[in-house]
Amino acid sequence: MKIQSTFGVGLIASIAGMAVAQPTLDGIYDPGTEGSLYTDLIWVQENPTQFGDNSAGLFTGGNFGDPETVATGVEVAIPLASLGLSGGETIRIAGWVNSGDRTFKSNQLVGSLPLDTGNLGNAQDLNAAPFDSTTQHIDVDLSSAASGAVTIDGVLDGGVGGSSYTNVFIQGNYTGFGNETDGTVDGEGPNGGGSEIDGIYVAKDATNLYIFVAGNLEGNGNGLDLYIDTGAGGSSTLGSGSGDGAFIIDGQSGLVFDTGFDADYVFSVDTIDDDMDGGTPNVPHAYFGGVGSNIDDLGNLSGYGAANAGALASGISMGVDNSNIAGVTGDLSQATPVSPDADWAYGSELDNARVFIDEPNNKLYLFLAGNMEGNYNKLVLFFDSQPGGQNVILDNNVDIAFNALNNMSNITFDSGFEPDYWMDFNQGVDGGSGELQRFADAATMRTNGANIDPFFGVITDYGSFDGGLISGFPTVPFAGPRIDIQDGSLGSLFANYGPRLSELDPMNPIDNLVQAAMNNSNVAGVTDSDASGASSVNTGLEICIDLDELGWDGSQDILLAGWIANGGYDFISNQVLGANPSTDNVGPRDSDGDGTNDLDWNTFAGDQFLNLSNPTVVVDCPPDYNGDGSLNFFDISTFLSLFSAQDPSADFNGDGSYNFFDISAFLSAFSAGCP
Repeated sequence: MKIQSTFGVGLIASIAGMAVAQPTLDGIYDPGTEGSLYTDLIWVQENPTQFGDNSAGLFTGGNFGDPETVATGVEVAIPLASLGLSGGETIRIAGWVNSGDRTFKSNQLVGSLPLDTGNLGNAQDLNAAPFDSTTQHIDVDLSSAASGAVTIDGVLDGGVGGSSYTNVFIQGNYTGFGNETDGTVDGEGPNGGGSEIDGIYVAKDATNLYIFVAGNLEGNGNGLDLYIDTGAGGSSTLGSGSGDGAFIIDGQSGLVFDTGFDADYVFSVDTIDDDMDGGTPNVPHAYFGGVGSNIDDLGNLSGYGAANAGALASGISMGVDNSNIAGVTGDLSQATPVSPDADWAYGSELDNARVFIDEPNNKLYLFLAGNMEGNYNKLVLFFDSQPGGQNVILDNNVDIAFNALNNMSNITFDSGFEPDYWMDFNQGVDGGSGELQRFADAATMRTNGANIDPFFGVITDYGSFDGGLISGFPTVPFAGPRIDIQDGSLGSLFANYGPRLSELDPMNPIDNLVQAAMNNSNVAGVTDSDASGASSVNTGLEICIDLDELGWDGSQDILLAGWIANGGYDFISNQVLGANPSTDNVGPRDSDGDGTNDLDWNTFAGDQFLNLSNPTVVVDCPPDYNGDGSLNFFDISTFLSLFSAQDPSADFNGDGSYNFFDISAFLSAFSAGCP
């Protein structure tokens, strides 16, 4: 039974004025100490999660997939003459899957990263710890490479173990760039995509070197960069690139290859949207050239699969088939913490929401019960706290989170919702240490985009971020030390402080204007098939924002929209605040794949946002197990049946176990009745 009532801003303010204590920012809602501060529930999830259920006792261990079975991927033919080869030499190949701008390297490398290494990010010295005990390239003896007939189509000729190709590398690490599960040749089915390097195979004939990269390359701009050392000079450290493909090297400038590896050439393929240049959007696009000379744009294929494979420029041919759903998994291979665990989660969900507007102390506290998986899924939040804002997200906001906010441009919110502040939260495994880390980002969303100084013509708004290893950031505090000072030459400004007030006085930044804490202990809440436990969850994400930093004008109702998305922000789950749009994931924000976001929340029933100042309070009745609005024998019978089956909804006290304490807690709640 859910009873709704209006909880006015005046009453919230009066409660705040009387309160001596403030919530403890720890990701835990404690009814005993914080029940007089936070409102009752102002929103409860009604959808089972399709982004993973954090089940009690779950762990991953001992297996990262079957990369040796994959026979589809990226296939390329490069003329031997273009590499200065005759076909009898020993060459070396290094490479990785990269972000579209090439600044964030995945954990899918050609070589032998330490087991369970996470995504690497920007440039590393591959001779330094933790890479010094492994080799991040492979040696390829072309004199013994297979020389059978090869058809360039993105499918391994002869299959795994066939004679057309020689296998020279099998992946030994999970993928941190998404696990493809659709099985479509373009990898763009309803479940999203992923990128992985499962294996490398080579072949040659009198004319060409053939390289087959088993795996997937997601159609979201991710790049596959292969560096070839032919033994003739080359670069041991990436400097700056030149030509149309200069960005491929510039994005990893400073990277030091293994000792003895000197890159001579680079071949790269991605799916960057070339529509602005008159090309075809979201199809494979390739580059090739010398590392110390021009990297040429080879053009793009017309699509994926054998029918679209074929010749590019400079005598190079390519085919891409993304239909692999085997290969490496998207989970760590070694045993990870057993749930419930305060830091680790195996799924992402939003269960319920509470708010506390503390006007005397000028703070907004927001509690969102649920979990955030350690795979860099993003919880994005948009606040509307003053007149103006962006009902349609603009593309001239500040650069933050690899330009994520601008990449969400053209998303349309419900009528009446115009956000003027944005933040996100995510966590995942650090590639260097293997430890879990968490981050938050924040930005001001002005009506006309980022603030530009009218006299000097330079940006003055900040893209703010903070976080790191959980051992050092149990709470993300936005407490410095970084704050860029505009000297007239900076195209973007970044800070570890709150963005709005930092713009007003960058020489005197203020600590702790934005704070976020996460507790992932919840193993109840919504599951992948049921949402009945959503109201009982008391752990999740807890945020505190200074009201001046938020931009509240002191009178407008503060509104909130938000959702959980994938790591690239471009695939939205069914975990959405407000009126629950669908049990299915919302899906890609660019639903027709034309390179322009077309998500319009007005097309979904109800409002996909919450009113934090005058919320509708939802009082739930947990012991009403059969949902008929009454407490009677049938609720007891239903509970006991679920308890006997050890159904997650019968874990009444939420401790991850099924025992006498659940029965006792249920009977106590049943006896107390419901409002």
